Amino acid sequence: MADHILRTESDRARMIGYLQGLDLSKPKKVSVKAADRSVEQNRLLHKLLTDVASQVKWHDQTLSVDVWKRLCTAAWLREAGASALLIPALDGQGFDLVFQHTSKLSVAQCGELIEWIQAFGAEHDVKWSAQDHWQGRY
Repeated sequence: MADHILRTESDRARMIGYLQGLDLSKPKKVSVKAADRSVEQNRLLHKLLTDVASQVKWHDQTLSVDVWKRLCTAAWLREAGASALLIPALDGQGFDLVFQHTSKLSVAQCGELIEWIQAFGAEHDVKWSAQDHWQGRY
């Protein structure tokens, strides 16, 4: 079975029909979880991070979008009560920061991260190039 997104009562009815038609002679596993971040959220997230990377120096360093993504995600996780792990590197060369990847964020989590980045950017006078086409509904 492929992943299905449930948004409407029609989607729910279609899923119920699918489940009723399953052959239960062999065990099945069904799970329901919050939808992963949307394509729109991903675009906005990267646009915001690009603005931060091009306008904010951190400790006199210009950092890449990828580094800003890691820094913002780790800081947001700590602020949200979760934690990124700082653990000794497998090769013994320093430490590595291990955290949740943004591709695994739910729509709600990604919306929170987007808001965190916008607040951080506002504190650092970032001029946003992204227009809010979704009126804050991420």
